[in-house]
Amino acid sequence: MHKWLWIGIVVLCVLGIGRFFSSDNTSFIRVSIYPASIYWDGREIATSEKPGYYKDGGKELPATIEYRGTVYVPLSIIGRHLNKPVGWDSSTHFAWVGQPPAFVEPTLAPNPPTDAAPAALPPAVPANTTAKTPSDNKTPATTKNTSPHTLFGLTLGMSSEEVAKVLGKPVRIEPSSLGYQWWIYNTDPAKYLQVGITNNKVVDLYSLAPQATLGNVGVGTSQQSLERQYDLQNIVSFSYMGAQIQMTNQKQQRPLVMQNGTPFIYYLDKQNDNKVTAVRMIDTQMLLRGGFYDTKWSYQGKAPDFNPPALSVGERELVNEAYERQILDLVNVSRYHYKLPALQWNEKAAQVARGHSHDMEANNFFDHVSATTGTSPFDRLKQASIPYSMAGENIAAGYPDAIEAHESWMNSPGHRKNVLEKDFTQLGVGVIADYYTQAFLTPRN
Repeated sequence: MHKWLWIGIVVLCVLGIGRFFSSDNTSFIRVSIYPASIYWDGREIATSEKPGYYKDGGKELPATIEYRGTVYVPLSIIGRHLNKPVGWDSSTHFAWVGQPPAFVEPTLAPNPPTDAAPAALPPAVPANTTAKTPSDNKTPATTKNTSPHTLFGLTLGMSSEEVAKVLGKPVRIEPSSLGYQWWIYNTDPAKYLQVGITNNKVVDLYSLAPQATLGNVGVGTSQQSLERQYDLQNIVSFSYMGAQIQMTNQKQQRPLVMQNGTPFIYYLDKQNDNKVTAVRMIDTQMLLRGGFYDTKWSYQGKAPDFNPPALSVGERELVNEAYERQILDLVNVSRYHYKLPALQWNEKAAQVARGHSHDMEANNFFDHVSATTGTSPFDRLKQASIPYSMAGENIAAGYPDAIEAHESWMNSPGHRKNVLEKDFTQLGVGVIADYYTQAFLTPRN
């Protein structure tokens, strides 16, 4: 599908297609002109109210021409679909999509718009022991950003040098389970940002900070406003590496939007009127690697490989530790939203949490009460000689990273109470593979 579309733009159809092509000696080449519907990744490109035609300068012209078995499509249609300007310079005979060549002044105005193998994330399950109800504070207002492809000035495909130029050096650089490094910017909770980088290129951007915006949608935006901005689909379909992909969307919790081939995830806060609580822009390959959505695909020939790289035992341990630190960050940014004090790290509590995550992973159970020892969260803290006046525990399993685990906890009333409990002062986190445990506590004086 893409092949003939991109062959078509070489013919410089911005000149108009309702005529013959002519050579220097004025001989004519006859082409077939006919209306046709154009589909991009299975979806029809809206061109005109008149089927098979498109509007150009107030005129309705056929959307394609055919010459010797090749179908040609006007640049203006391609530019409209990609949301990029197109142009033609009659003196140099140069055409372009997006930015014109540096040595050419554009002469046209911008043309705006816009055998199956299954793969699915295992059921992800959160659970908690409750503490007390958090205080009721208002969600911060959204800061708008008119760029649809940037998050705090960054976009996918940027080099690590460009990232450092915009934001400076990260506070931490940590591994992920999906084959890239996380650059962590946590100095200002109002601008908290995680930047995924591999091969010197940005492949993932995530923020739950109050000032985070992705296009005209930011943290605090209503679900209704999000739906006005995007046509949310139940099934998100696209092509990648020769495969036809279908993802089952989660429109009511974390809707996935494919905008000009770029995946956007908007996390919704079901406990706060379904407002946007975090935004994420992720490379398509990383989206597939993570198994973020129930996914199936079909292909011909060689099967595509969407699996993340295998981790050694040592690499897995480093990822586990990174996710533990990130969960502390995410908890504290969430508490910042509600004007609550940040929690301090408690390493002894983290050791208890790691022990329980390891117990669940090694013995294939999921519960606050150990299936092997019968101990409760409070028993485990006492056995570790950790005195407390107040304690709570959250657990989760099946999530690909710390972000997904945290967002799920925040959408569950009991887990959310622990995260936002104003009287908790410390936190220990234990991650083993895809088992997550949080141990909240307030030490006894």
